[in-house]
Amino acid sequence: MGFGDLIARCRLPRHELWPLLEAASGRARESILAHPDDTVEESVRLLFQRWVAQRESGVPVAYLTGYREFYGRRFWVNRSTLIPRIETELLIDMALSLVRGNPREFWMFCDIGTGCGAIATTLALEIPTATVAATDLSTDALAVARNNAAWLGAADRIEFHEGAWWAPLVNSPKKFHGILSNPPYIEFNDPHLREGDLRYEPALALTGQGPEAITTLVMGAPERLLPDGFLLIEHGYDQQPMIKELFESAGLINIQTIVDSSRLPRAVLGFKSPE
Repeated sequence: MGFGDLIARCRLPRHELWPLLEAASGRARESILAHPDDTVEESVRLLFQRWVAQRESGVPVAYLTGYREFYGRRFWVNRSTLIPRIETELLIDMALSLVRGNPREFWMFCDIGTGCGAIATTLALEIPTATVAATDLSTDALAVARNNAAWLGAADRIEFHEGAWWAPLVNSPKKFHGILSNPPYIEFNDPHLREGDLRYEPALALTGQGPEAITTLVMGAPERLLPDGFLLIEHGYDQQPMIKELFESAGLINIQTIVDSSRLPRAVLGFKSPE
């Protein structure tokens, strides 16, 4: 069987088919398209067809291939980590905009609930003068994050800490120019948890320890920010008013609400006042 025949028989949409076929065969899409009549090795065919069957039953593509692209880089993932979404790239865009508008000799960031380390590692790579502290409650997720930082060449500028929210930083004197987080924000009874990829992703990364955890995140941020430092948090589509109110209660100023490319409420940004 040739690659062309294998592709023709696959019922998956092309944006799901190609990552599976590339990972199974070890060949780039361009190579396969240029040589559609090349014979597919039996081991490749069996693996690809097995993955297709798993995908058709609902398993996320990223958990089959073992990676997901984020900000132009490949991040390894597994079932102990949330799969990075393109919407979260908005946090990086916003942080880079703030960095460009306020030149410093160096930057210190904190990524709370780092998961696979996509935010922390991307910050370190996009901002060569940055150092990042990254925390997560999950030992398994931190292992993936450390691997990603090493794989992408950022391990020397990221410190990983295990623990919930601010707990691993309690004894640290460090303060930050920016704190970013894509925290677990889905409600326990949200019907979306029973749909699509969310059925397979770790509950800890989706719902966390409940909505009060976001309050802990926001209210603990100001004392860990340097003067004029910022807090930037991603949230659910209907949570922007609540998050903005928390920012106000925490004493943050110049609070901005941010929408994503679909014009949906996506994040809230606030600053610590100058001292």
